[in-house]
Amino acid sequence: MFSESLHSYVHENVSLAERCWLRIGGSARFFAEVPSSSILTQLCREATAASLPVRVLGAGSNLLIRSEQIDALVVRLTGEFEAVTISDNKIVVGAAASLGDLISAAAESGLAGLEHLAGIPGTVGAAVVCNSGVKNDDLGSRVQRVCGVDRDAEEVELSREELKFGYRRSNLQHLIVTSAEIELQRQDPAEVTRKLQANWIVKKAGQPAVDDCLAQAFIEPSGWQISELLEAAGMKSAAEGEASMNPTFPGYLGVTKEADARDVLALVGRIARAVEVQSGIQLHQQLKIW
Repeated sequence: MFSESLHSYVHENVSLAERCWLRIGGSARFFAEVPSSSILTQLCREATAASLPVRVLGAGSNLLIRSEQIDALVVRLTGEFEAVTISDNKIVVGAAASLGDLISAAAESGLAGLEHLAGIPGTVGAAVVCNSGVKNDDLGSRVQRVCGVDRDAEEVELSREELKFGYRRSNLQHLIVTSAEIELQRQDPAEVTRKLQANWIVKKAGQPAVDDCLAQAFIEPSGWQISELLEAAGMKSAAEGEASMNPTFPGYLGVTKEADARDVLALVGRIARAVEVQSGIQLHQQLKIW
């Protein structure tokens, strides 16, 4: 399937369950940890030539993997894609860097504008594609340039004028994002750190630990509290099979070791229907389904 030069990077039938927060799901037909742009583009070209889809696995914080084997090349970016480089008031950051590392690096350098993202899990690449943020503020408003690999396995670079960001969305779904340039504002490092720590404390108080096998089920609708919507619809502690909503962390669902992706899909579907019937509001899934 892949050329000899790529054999050391590509592995077959690799379990993905332990690589995502929910710890359930099947395997990838092919899996590769990719340390450089040259290897990534070569992998993508050979996969494209073989009509094999390419998917990127980040931190797995909002990912639900079905039990069946994924007929695709699943790549995890490492190496050069984890770099964070600061120059003046701009940061060039690799897609595989954690969002937390980016925010901390900015604060230490006296660059303000990302403190509101403190405590949001995942990688920078996923955060850019999904336009992570809080109410009235998002990451996309600071992104000036994005580099990536497109569906034709070609390296591309998008300028600010070519980027489109909306509430929890972007026009980058067709790209494997490899890096982003972010422009921030100079400020006293101590003040930026103070804001960062305050936001982090508030965010973490409403989040489970990474090892709790929990994931956020829905995007909180603009102008509404997800906890209030679930409570009103009688879904705050809803369960389906081995999946259930966590009453301590509203909006998060948890699973047991015996859970199947079908339990999760049935649960989020039932909750979405109940909320729409009760309030008229359509909930959108935070979970990405493979």
